[in-house]
Parts: sequence; C-alpha cells; structure tokens
Amino acid sequence: MRAALVRVAALLWVALHAAAWVNDVSPKMYVQFGEERVQRFLGNESHKDHFKLLEKDHNSLLVGARNIVYNISLRDLTEFTEQRIEWHSSGAHRELCYLKGKSEDDCQNYIRVLAKIDDDRVLICGTNAYKPLCRHYALKDGDYVVEKEYEGRGLCPFDPDHNSTAIYSEGQLYSATVADFSGTDPLIYRGPLRTERSDLKQLNAPNFVNTMEYNDFIFFFFRETAVEYINCGKAIYSRVARVCKHDKGGPHQFGDRWTSFLKSRLNCSVPGDYPFYFNEIQSTSDIIEGNYGGQVEKLIYGVFTTPVNSIGGSAVCAFSMKSILESFDGPFKEQETMNSNWLAVPSLKVPEPRPGQCVNDSRTLPDVSVNFVKSHTLMDEAVPAFFTRPILIRISLQYRFTKIAVDQQVRTPDGKAYDVLFIGTDDGKVIKALNSASFDSSDTVDSVVIEELQVLPPGVPVKNLYVVRMDGDDSKLVVVSDDEILAIKLHRCGSDKITNCRECVSLQDPYCAWDNVELKCTAVGSPDWSAGKKRFIQNISLGEHKACGGRPQTEIVASPVPTQPTTKSSGSKLPSSQEKLPIYTAETLTIAIVTSCLGALVVGFISGFLFSRRCRGEDYTDMPFPDQRHQLNRLTEAGLNADSPYLPPCANNKAAINLVLNVPPKNANGKNANSSAENKPIQKVKKTYI
Repeated sequence: MRAALVRVAALLWVALHAAAWVNDVSPKMYVQFGEERVQRFLGNESHKDHFKLLEKDHNSLLVGARNIVYNISLRDLTEFTEQRIEWHSSGAHRELCYLKGKSEDDCQNYIRVLAKIDDDRVLICGTNAYKPLCRHYALKDGDYVVEKEYEGRGLCPFDPDHNSTAIYSEGQLYSATVADFSGTDPLIYRGPLRTERSDLKQLNAPNFVNTMEYNDFIFFFFRETAVEYINCGKAIYSRVARVCKHDKGGPHQFGDRWTSFLKSRLNCSVPGDYPFYFNEIQSTSDIIEGNYGGQVEKLIYGVFTTPVNSIGGSAVCAFSMKSILESFDGPFKEQETMNSNWLAVPSLKVPEPRPGQCVNDSRTLPDVSVNFVKSHTLMDEAVPAFFTRPILIRISLQYRFTKIAVDQQVRTPDGKAYDVLFIGTDDGKVIKALNSASFDSSDTVDSVVIEELQVLPPGVPVKNLYVVRMDGDDSKLVVVSDDEILAIKLHRCGSDKITNCRECVSLQDPYCAWDNVELKCTAVGSPDWSAGKKRFIQNISLGEHKACGGRPQTEIVASPVPTQPTTKSSGSKLPSSQEKLPIYTAETLTIAIVTSCLGALVVGFISGFLFSRRCRGEDYTDMPFPDQRHQLNRLTEAGLNADSPYLPPCANNKAAINLVLNVPPKNANGKNANSSAENKPIQKVKKTYI
C-alpha cells in the first residue's frame, strides 16, 4: 500500500509539472469532417494509389500513382485525361517480384520521381515491381511517347512507402534514396557521384524528407541515427546536408565520390537549462522570403516530432538560410578514437584549401583535403531555430504533425505581412497557424492557431500540402493522402459563425478583416487590401480593436473536439466556437485522475480488510499468526481438551500422534493403536528429532 501511494504521488508530481510546461494554443475555430465544402479527386478507387505530388505549376498538378501519372487541373481538380501517362510493369518483372515474396499490390509500378526536362519532355522513374526503371517521355501530337528507358537504381526507391526525395537542376537529377532491394544501402546520388557505402559517418539509416536548390548548392533534409551519440545510446537527429552543383568528384580513386558533402544538425527545441528537443524532422516548406523584425530573411519551416515511444509531441521551427550556410563554414566535428567524445576539430588540423567548399574543378583537389572531408562530414555547430524557439507546439496522444505548407507574407490592411502555416497531421487534420509577433520581432514567438480542420476521415494521414494562389477568391489548399486529393479554401472569413466585428478581429486571420461598409467579415483583395485600414478593421497582434467597441469575450467555453489546454493565447476566443462541451485545464484533469486513483486504493483496502474479517471465524481474531490458527484447528479435531492440550488420552480407538517423537501410542495389548492386523509384529519406528 505504501509503495502504491509513493508511485501515485510521483505520478502526480510529474503530471503537474508536465501540465505546467505544456503551452498548446487552442484554435479559434473548428471545422469538423464533412462540414467544409471540398473539391475531390479519387483516382482509381479499387486499390491504394499511393499518391505523390511530383510537379506543380500555375495550372496543374502532376501526381504519381499506381501505374499512372495524373495531370490534374488546379481550377477544379478534374483530370486532363488526354495527358495521362500510363506505365505498367512487364509480366516478367512482376513474376520476379512475386518470387521475392512480395504481394500483388507491391508488384506494381508506383511513380515516385518526375522532372520536366523541357516544355515537351519529362523524366519519370517508378518502382517497377521492385526493379526501378526510368524513362524519358516526349510530347508528340498530344500524346506522350517513350524516348528511352534505363535502370533507375539509385534514382528511385524500390518500395513506394520509402522516404525518398529527388530534384532536377541544370540537366541533372539529384536523388536521395536507397540502392538495394532491402533498403540498407542509402545514398545521395547524382551520376556518377554518390555518398560512401556502409559509412555511418556519412549516412546512418536516413529518412529523407525534402530536397531543394539554393545558389550553388543542393540541400537535403533528413533524419538519421546520430553517430555522435552512439556511445551514450541510440538517438535520432535531424540533419541538413549539402553538395555543390558543380562537384565533379575527387582525384584518382575518389572519382565517383562527393568532395563537397557536409551535414549539420537542425536544432528544434524548447530552450532552457535542459532543452527539450523535437529531434525527428518530418517535412519542410519551400524557401520563404519575408520581412521579420525589420530584416529581410529567407526561411525554411520544418515539422519536427518526438520519437514514437516518447511523449507524443510535435513542433514547427523555422531556420534561416543564412544560419544554415554559416554552420557549414564553422568547425568540423570528429571522434579521435573509438572511446573518445565527439569534439570540434582545431583549426590547425583543417587542411587547405578548406574541405567541402565549391571549387571550379574538384578533380584537382589534393588527396589530403578529399580524405579529410570523407571522414569529417559532420559540422560541430547545430543550426539554431530562427525565432529562438518553436513557433507552434502540440502535445497530443491523438495525432502528430506530418506535413507543412506556407502561404508566404500575406499582407494585411495596415501594411504588415505574416507567413500563414498550414500543418497536416497523421489523423486527417489541417491546422492553420501563424506567429503574430513575426513582423515586429525576429526573436519572439506569439503563437496563434486560427483553425483546426478535419479534412480527411480520422486516422487517415495527410501526405502532402500545397498552397495554390489564384486570381480572386479561388486560392486554395490542396491536401494529398494515399487515396484522394482534396482542395479547400484558405479561409472561412464569411462563415456563419462570424457575425460581428469583435469575432472577426479576434480570429487573427491575415486573410480576414471587418468591412465597415458592408458590415461583414471579408477577405477582399487578400493579400492586397486596396482600400486600406480605414475601411477594414483588423489587428493580428492583439486580436482586438477599439473600433469594434467593448472588450471581446475571452473565456473558453467549449469545443466539439478534444483539445489540449492553453496557458497563453493571443487574442480572444470566438463565440462561434462556444456551442460545445466544457474544456478543463490539464491541471484540473490531472488532479481529478490522481484523486480518483487514491480514493480507489483506500476504498479497496478498507473493503478487502472488512470482507476478510467477516469471512474468518471469531476464533481467528485472537491469534497473532495464521500458522498457529491452522495448528490449533488440527489439534482440536484430534480431541484436545483444555486440561491437557498437548498429549490427550486416546478415545474410541483413535490415536493421536506424539508430536515430539512422531510415534503412535500403544493400546492395552501392546499393539499400535492404528494397526488393523493385531497378529503382525510391531514395526520398528524411527525416531525423528526436531
């Protein structure tokens, strides 16, 4: 009982401190599944398509699927059927796939890589029944015709579910995938250059999430097992790696190896004496250029999570391209011996020219520089988060973040601009959020969660997001899952839930402002507000405006879906979201649970004690030990009386056992009292000493 109480007290302490740390911001508005009108593309509904968004432009999306590349109109998500590309695996390749132990669904051709070579030619790579192939297609007379076909190993994954990325730049395809059937040979490849085989210092079981180009570099974002942590256990770290576009390989035996491959850790954590890390990157946005605290910066937003066997946590962090480049110019990291710590390499040990830099002809580099970068790919300094901390944190057992898309620098009537974040989850939700302090400060975070939308059925993960900017009010967010593609509006300014000025302003949505002329919440001309702030009332920073009159309602009354508590939230809560059940804080819920546990333990103990006393006889109650009670029962049944409790006389020819010698007593004839044959000789009885 005492141990149980100690454990419950420890649980209470941890839960209360965890609840105090959690700072989940509640959404201003909820949209439940089926409540929002959507455009939908389903593809082939008879099997799983494994949709992958491969290419996008102003008019259409090219989506890879099972044996097909769909060309989908951005206007209404209908397919341009005349521009569909079908590519099925051959019968021989499928038979070989079956022999490898794969199912019929596995042994199809899932298109995973697509790149536009020019206006009329495309490069396509597919899994091809676990034997990757690539093709060049040319558009002739309205139909795509195969120009050539070649092996796709190192360019395309074998498994459609494998996390691989690729980008086409300056006539070259850069891929990050695996080069074998089992998926144990990861590589970053651009023919003929690749990362080292079986070198854990370069790649250690990576999961690639994105690839992009910037200046003279190609950047790869991925998570992997941290080799620098290997002496302390196993941990996953997030990385950004880079290679030079014009890397031609090294001299001599290094002719097929990168001379510019370097990687740094991405640090997304809650700062403090003991930072809390979100170590596993899941997705990144494209490069976003904007004004933050009076400075023009280029940012990349990333989605990070905790490990699957840890506290269920997700976060969004931003990183500036300037900080990423600076990390690659900093000191290298090394482990001198197997049992040494990983430390910064002294500058005197770094050869000249500095390894990992872009040069005109890498084949002229000295061997010492190429050897150094081969064994020192990791940089010592991690890339810090731009706003010094995560922009948004979610602690939830129901879902984790999966994807992110950003509508950059959405302008408001007062001339400010904000990045609007759309975050997908593995439970079919899309969360719309922003940092309301970003325009005024580059080191402050004031998180605002505008909406939480259930766009897919619960349990269906969001695999990709894409913001489509179109003329008028046709802008939309495209949501991709394995089996369907949806398009929803970027805002719900004209919703029936928003009925007055205070509710519109408290939404803190850059798309929405209160129109003093039309007397309604509107999104006129977003992101350009032609009439200015005299006609439109809005305040993203505070969520309230004196022109609306009175102070907005701030208490949170209800929510149609379970949410985490909020300890700090910009602006006020919409009355439109108050038609629901009460929300309790994490502290209240924790105290209620622990109190219930303690009460159950006490009641159970008392009930069990009283029940046991009732079931025992009254003659049990005075005996201090159970063994004495059982011994007393046995002796009483044998004929004990109060005067001679240890050796009573025999009666009715039934003998008691001499407890000291373990010898049965004799009757008048000298026979054993328990003997049934009186004419038998008396048996010798062994004495037992106890």
